[in-house]
Amino acid sequence: MKNEISNKKLLFYSLFLYLLLFISELFINFFSYITNYSKGKLTSSFFGKIKESLNLLKYDIALYFFILITIYVIFALINYKYITLVSKSLSKRKFFRHASKKSLLFLLVNVFFISSLYLFNYASYPSSKITEFGDTILSPENYLIHKIIAYTLFFIYFSGFLYLTLKYSTKKAKILTWGFLGIILIYNLNPLYHFKNIFASIYPNTVNTGPNIIFIGIDSLNPEHTKYFDYQYDTTPNLDRFLKKNIVFKNCYTPLARTFPSWYSILTGQYPKTSGVRYNLMNRKFINQEAMTISNFLHDQKGYFTAYFTDETRFCNIHKKDGIQYKRHPIIGVKDFIMGSFHDFSLTNVFFNNPLGYKLFNFLDINRAVYHLYKPQYFNNELSAFLTTLQAKKKFFLTVHFCAPHWPYSTPAPYPYLFYDESNNPFREYDGALRMADTQLGKFLKALKKKGLYKNSIIVILSDHGETLYGHGTNLRDSAQNRIIVALKPNNVNKHREIQELTRTIDITPTVLDLLGEDLNIFNFDGMSLKTLINNDSSDHKSLNNSIILETGFSIDVPGGVGLALQEMLNEGFFFYKFNKQGIITVKPDLHKKIINRKQRAIQNLEWKLIVEPLVRKDVKGKAASLFFLTDDPECKNDVSEMYPDIYKELIKQLSQHYKNEIFE
Repeated sequence: MKNEISNKKLLFYSLFLYLLLFISELFINFFSYITNYSKGKLTSSFFGKIKESLNLLKYDIALYFFILITIYVIFALINYKYITLVSKSLSKRKFFRHASKKSLLFLLVNVFFISSLYLFNYASYPSSKITEFGDTILSPENYLIHKIIAYTLFFIYFSGFLYLTLKYSTKKAKILTWGFLGIILIYNLNPLYHFKNIFASIYPNTVNTGPNIIFIGIDSLNPEHTKYFDYQYDTTPNLDRFLKKNIVFKNCYTPLARTFPSWYSILTGQYPKTSGVRYNLMNRKFINQEAMTISNFLHDQKGYFTAYFTDETRFCNIHKKDGIQYKRHPIIGVKDFIMGSFHDFSLTNVFFNNPLGYKLFNFLDINRAVYHLYKPQYFNNELSAFLTTLQAKKKFFLTVHFCAPHWPYSTPAPYPYLFYDESNNPFREYDGALRMADTQLGKFLKALKKKGLYKNSIIVILSDHGETLYGHGTNLRDSAQNRIIVALKPNNVNKHREIQELTRTIDITPTVLDLLGEDLNIFNFDGMSLKTLINNDSSDHKSLNNSIILETGFSIDVPGGVGLALQEMLNEGFFFYKFNKQGIITVKPDLHKKIINRKQRAIQNLEWKLIVEPLVRKDVKGKAASLFFLTDDPECKNDVSEMYPDIYKELIKQLSQHYKNEIFE
């Protein structure tokens, strides 16, 4: 064959093509990164922290790029092998006896594979930066058709490869090629999880008698976005079924609508002022050392096994010091922020976004914060598999936190498209994220029942805080930020009741311990037991505290005040944050008092809300107090303090007693 392209040249072309693909995607990632995170002010502290971050992660970054390049080289070799095999198969045919045919073959194989790769990535991960251009030529709502086409193309590609390798390759080449491809393809099915399930069913080890305690949190869940609370869209079918069968507290509020402070109030039964937990990512030295969590008590004094599962750690830093024996969560720190936000490459997205890929890129591991690639099924698989461990414990306390509905709401397909037709719905992405969390909840509840752990458990489903168009934890006039869902299933009992009285997250732990028969007088609770309401004992209702103390969290001045994100850290020039040698990020301790002074504070009951606000956001000069009649003015627009001076004075008195000199020095 004259002028035939040599295999050596084909190899060079293949390597060049896939390294070019890698460099192109690298450029897209860098460009997107710079575009998203260079808005606003960039100070010298920003550049100093960038340098510090890179120095801290230099070995991780070097290894990261080595792995990425290796993956692209391997696929270049695979496609080179494919071309040589097709060429060998066609070499005896007359129409193929020209060098240009081999060049065409190189082009066809690679265009076929890369097109399949990008179509699959686009259909699966609509928030992926490298396939955003797909919206200009494809209809996003037809993701399912796109995915079916991508699967079909991959099936044709790999079937052809299998046939050719079996027919023409050496035994060693067959083992190497299909050993590699077989592993990466099979690992998407999570085979170790299924193996554990089979093993557990063959050799069961069930000693659990309970009563177990299970807290299930759904982050940023606004009750008004559930069908149970008459929402127009069916966002939470699994949660709704649970609510219809159990005790629902319809007017429950968290004292601070930020994840970590809210969870700490739930676990301790204390207000943030009492426990010391006043904002996310705070230095733990400010936490009241006498604050005891329910997990501390159950583990230390009642012999409970305690565990905590979450798929997001940027906002909630529950620690083993809080009485947790087993923790399963994504990595914590700068590596999560920097590399998780940056990582977006076609080959790794499609073939290594699974438990095998988590070994190579540990910042992906069950990490909801890498929102553009998150796969909820792997978190649920680990959670379900862990129930086998819990079956072997006499009694346990388990906390599960599903974080899908937290901003920025981006999710993998199909969730962004479930409410896609509702073009006037500003919450359609949020609603899709809610459905993803609800699907996780449904699978977990099903797994509990299958393992025989549902009936003999007290189960509390709750949201740590609400969510509005303005975020959460930023404005106490926006009551939906603090209003949450709480539903409770008593041990071995299913009974439905709606409780209309005002209740608080600080009441959850006292209630659970009261249901267990514990003496509540030995605890320093700010909350109180709701057992009388659960038992429908109306004679004791008047003894319940009918108000709640509220405060805002630490919110940087950004639209929505949605909490810590890399964008916000850059915009603030890293002024508020520091990280240690392990990459753990915390707010600078010397800013603690300033942050406390920036807070809004309020006291609220079902009729009235009194809010004390700083007059100047950053340099607090004074504070102003306003009274609102919630029955007529739920959005807190009209101050009626002059019309109701007695109520104003009484609420100011109660608020001042709680915060002492924090409000009026």
